[in-house]
Amino acid sequence: MTLSSGMEAVAPSLPLSRRGRRRLSLSMLAARDELTTPPPACPGKWDVANVLKSLRGCLPVSRAAAATLIVMVEKTRPEDWEPLGTPFIYAHNATLMGWTGLSRSALQRHIRELAEARFLVPQDGRNGQRGRRWQGQDGEMRVGFNLAALRYRWPELLALADQARQNRERIQFLRTAIADLNEIVRARAECLGQDDAATEAARIMLARLRVRRIGTLEGLYEAMVTLHETLDRAGKEGTQPHPVENPDKSERYTPKVRPMGPENGAHYTDTKNIQSSYEVVPVAATGRKRIEPMRRAEPEFPDRPSAETGRSALRGFKGTALFYLEICAGLREFCTSARPSSEDLIVGAEYLSGRIGVSHHAWGQACVVLGRLQAAICVIMMAARLERGAIIHRRDAYFRALVERGATSRLYLDRSLYALRDSRSRETGMLVEAGIMRSRSQTSQSRGKPA
Repeated sequence: MTLSSGMEAVAPSLPLSRRGRRRLSLSMLAARDELTTPPPACPGKWDVANVLKSLRGCLPVSRAAAATLIVMVEKTRPEDWEPLGTPFIYAHNATLMGWTGLSRSALQRHIRELAEARFLVPQDGRNGQRGRRWQGQDGEMRVGFNLAALRYRWPELLALADQARQNRERIQFLRTAIADLNEIVRARAECLGQDDAATEAARIMLARLRVRRIGTLEGLYEAMVTLHETLDRAGKEGTQPHPVENPDKSERYTPKVRPMGPENGAHYTDTKNIQSSYEVVPVAATGRKRIEPMRRAEPEFPDRPSAETGRSALRGFKGTALFYLEICAGLREFCTSARPSSEDLIVGAEYLSGRIGVSHHAWGQACVVLGRLQAAICVIMMAARLERGAIIHRRDAYFRALVERGATSRLYLDRSLYALRDSRSRETGMLVEAGIMRSRSQTSQSRGKPA
């Protein structure tokens, strides 16, 4: 009796939990209560998707969980992200596993991680049971995942995106500074014959591409600066004049092999040393006449780029706004008018790039290298090919390859656009022919019917 009462006093009181019931933490409860207040912003679907893609390695969740969140955002409807709508994911576990390619345990782990970070709010069924997902009727609570929590995280995401952009600029600056010092260090090491310094500089150059942390890159930059200062000191010490003591000739040479000077007379040889027998070519007399024209001649490789290097990737192709809308049906969704201007096409292509899998960083690089219009045409061309069933496995890498070819004047957008125009013409012709045949068959059937 006494022992049992003592055990009851020592045993802690654990909360009761049932199988299948979700364990709610304080952050999850705070995110649920947050949905009852007005959000600070209402961004669009593709704005949220592009920002999440650019912050895939900077979010307070793992990369795999961030990829799961991006897939869930892409599966929502664009109208659900309007101020009066609610972005919501209603899907069974099997459907979510098919979208993400994850196992059930990995999917549950990612959902838990995203809910703890307040990126989504799980809405469970009756009595708090997770169970199978079911679609609620009007007036009933839907069961699934509410992505409206991203509206409350939007200011934090924008601040994080700005910080990530500054980090990328700092990383690029440090890498460029290391590369500039490497040229000086390698040249100085080659002059001084210090192979170890050249090897160390090559190691630092290779390590700078594998590192993305600013602290580590600053350490590599300091190591390169130290190497440069060491070689500089070694070079200054090597150029200082040292006293030279000429050895005595009597100690260096024996009397038998000592060189003959003017006091010893001429050398004894068996050949005739007759200078008139040698042929003298008057090179110096005519050399100046050949050198002056060579100086005045134009250089073989001029510094200015040739006309071929600066050619446009369109190669003179004339395409109207209606033409681009005809070859790419997905572009119409992002254009506000039936006859958009070139600026409207560029803005629509920028939104379209996020849908087809092009990152925001690649789009910015294309705008700098190719120009905004040609970058937009590259996106439209990719989207048109995807609509026609083309398979592009790594779309962001494919787009970056187009930009790289455009930088070296090896990109021919006119050929692809001509091919899309011919394909569009064939499709239109087939549709017109099918419509004519259908109208003829209907006319013959109407004639065959009795009055």
